[in-house]
Amino acid sequence: MPIKHYLAERTYSENLVVKVVTDSGVVGYGEGIARQYVTGEITAASMAFLRDDLLPKSNGLHWDDPGDLFGTLKGLISEPNRAQAPAACCALELAILDAAGKTWGQSLAKLLGGGEEPLVYSAVIPMMSQPSFHRLLHLIRDVQMSFVKIKVGNEKDLAVLSLAREILGHKVDLRVDANGAWGAKEAEQRIDAMMAYGISAVEQPVAKHDLAGLKRLADRMEIPVIADESLCLEHDAEDLASLRACQVFNLRLSKCGGILAADRMFEIGQEQGIAAQLGCQVGETGILSAAGRQFASSRKLLYLEGSYSNYILKEDIVNEPVEFGPGGLARPLGGYGLGISINEEVLQRLAVMHEEISLS
Repeated sequence: MPIKHYLAERTYSENLVVKVVTDSGVVGYGEGIARQYVTGEITAASMAFLRDDLLPKSNGLHWDDPGDLFGTLKGLISEPNRAQAPAACCALELAILDAAGKTWGQSLAKLLGGGEEPLVYSAVIPMMSQPSFHRLLHLIRDVQMSFVKIKVGNEKDLAVLSLAREILGHKVDLRVDANGAWGAKEAEQRIDAMMAYGISAVEQPVAKHDLAGLKRLADRMEIPVIADESLCLEHDAEDLASLRACQVFNLRLSKCGGILAADRMFEIGQEQGIAAQLGCQVGETGILSAAGRQFASSRKLLYLEGSYSNYILKEDIVNEPVEFGPGGLARPLGGYGLGISINEEVLQRLAVMHEEISLS
């Protein structure tokens, strides 16, 4: 079925996968997904930037330990580069980190200083027809999900929330995401009406660049305001934090340009008392899902989204199941690096373009 929210409707995903092979033969994989309506990035330009800029600069890179590696990647995957092509930066960085973890015999979570505790993910419900919405709510109830996010932003919002509460009950943590659907004044009125249904947070109620509107709501609302489309780079995090324009950062790895940049935004938020949640891009394969899980295992996050894999994709390219189970429970991924392996046959069959670049 289509995955729809206020800004877009998707029936397929166009993903950039990077495979790196080290001099010693270790293989690492990374992934990025361009979303023009969020970052202004398109896939073709992202691939060109990867080929013409990032890869030549990575020629000859060498590191001896995680600290050295992170410092090197910070220079290569710089903020100006991420502003231009976040998906390409994310894909390359994850591939390098995956290979590094495998080389050193550590998971990426451990490289980041984290552990391997079980995680609990949220269900996310897109805009859909009433019969489909009804069926999905029953499925979410039957698998006992504790956290649910619902896409809002039209005249059906209150009816949707009413039905959600009727089917899911009042113990489920229910939050909403408007994807910038409203102006500040309308958002305030809409959210006030939604409070009757016990919503716990509202994500991106106003347009991406309306930081004043976001701050107005953050100051007036009884529930946390989550910044998503307004938060792509570190300077966005700094602006939001200095304005006190939200209470939560939504960190999507591809949108942020990689896991290390997302971690720096997490730290900016922590310094100002702003929490963070793990977000995701619709249509992520198990590569990005695994990266999200490694990140979530290393940092304390308010909500977790992602690990949808075959719940959404007709076919994934990873061999291991990266979905969550009943209750949203997700076990740590075994193994080193990202903790997943790639089905090369499926990857090659699904690829619409293949390019090999040798660095000497």
